[in-house]
Amino acid sequence: MLKLKTINIALSPNNTWRDTLEAAAQLVLPWNWWSWRRGRAVVELETRFAEYHGVKRAWAVGSGREALYVILKSLNLKPGEEVILQSFTCMVVVNSIVWNRLKPVFCDIDESYNLSADALGAKITSKTRAVIVQHTFGIPAQLDKIRKICHERGLILIEDCAHALGADIAGRKVGTMGDFGFYSLGRSKVISAVSGGMIICNNEKYLSGLDSLYSKLADKPVSLILQNLLHPLICSIAKPTYGIWIGKLLMVIGQKLKLLSFEVTKAEKLGVSEGVFPTRMPNALAKLALIQFQLLDNFNKHRRYLSKIYFDGLKVGSNLSDPDKYTGAIYLRYPLLVTAARPLLLAAKNAGIILGDWYSTPVAPPDIDHVKSGYQNGENPSSEKVCLEIINLPTQQNISESDAERIINFLNNYVSN
Repeated sequence: MLKLKTINIALSPNNTWRDTLEAAAQLVLPWNWWSWRRGRAVVELETRFAEYHGVKRAWAVGSGREALYVILKSLNLKPGEEVILQSFTCMVVVNSIVWNRLKPVFCDIDESYNLSADALGAKITSKTRAVIVQHTFGIPAQLDKIRKICHERGLILIEDCAHALGADIAGRKVGTMGDFGFYSLGRSKVISAVSGGMIICNNEKYLSGLDSLYSKLADKPVSLILQNLLHPLICSIAKPTYGIWIGKLLMVIGQKLKLLSFEVTKAEKLGVSEGVFPTRMPNALAKLALIQFQLLDNFNKHRRYLSKIYFDGLKVGSNLSDPDKYTGAIYLRYPLLVTAARPLLLAAKNAGIILGDWYSTPVAPPDIDHVKSGYQNGENPSSEKVCLEIINLPTQQNISESDAERIINFLNNYVSN
């Protein structure tokens, strides 16, 4: 019997042949080695990113988590002051708060998987200084309501657009409506430089602080740049053979030999900072980002198209996001809620369909140090309920319409049996 290809929501989902060729060129052509750290590609990326969002400046840094860290650091907040963020998020967001000696305060989510405007008011205290709004899965949050609350209470509003590059609210790009916006260009995000992050600032009084801090950032170590450049090459071999275990074995060996980096390190899961942090974005990775940035609108158009197919075809699950309702959403992943999510995900994997579980705990991934995260069980019931039921479907450019139909058929049949 012919084995169907493995559908994988992760494993460097945006990687194209152009990325692989550029990474190879950076590795094997000696004249590229001298500009791995700094060069014209970073400047070009910052310029294009600012123009795309209609802002004066953009800053390219080592990752999305480093972008948030730099923003908070530039504000010179006092130790112990509070930053509100949603539960149903990642530990790296929490780390960027804690490493600035600030206190994370977790707020519940609404039906869009984003910070609840209705729950926000009760979380604000005399020590609250900032609110981070995460546009989860590329679905914009209720920003008008949240902005109004922040304005009335004198709070800094930071938009977490790690999932949402290109999403908009009534034609206005997310990231441009708060005081700051930050983005991830990580391997599983909207566009990928394997590792990278961007900052934009919409409040002129904070520009000088950002400029000053950015000028002092260290360069990323060459060893990490090398790992990131190897990632597209190794993944281009691993992906076609993942279903017969060769690809999976190749990824494991690559990580064991430290040829590949982890998306979230063991130290980060424990809430521990290690290595050089924060850093500038390397010029070599900015070249990968520029390739992907040219494809951004096509990538997001494809994501919306597949999301519509999922919405129309699924007979299972609840809280299905209607692309006709969330017109500005880009759907980095398509979310739905099911009963007994873990057994379903295992059954799908056994059928050659690897789906996502962002997020199976209020602060993900599940193997973090939950004491270090500061989240208390029972604190936000809506988030905790969603974590038990959430699955995410792939929308990236290498998922075809027939792949989406295969996923739909599996899910519909699984529930009916």
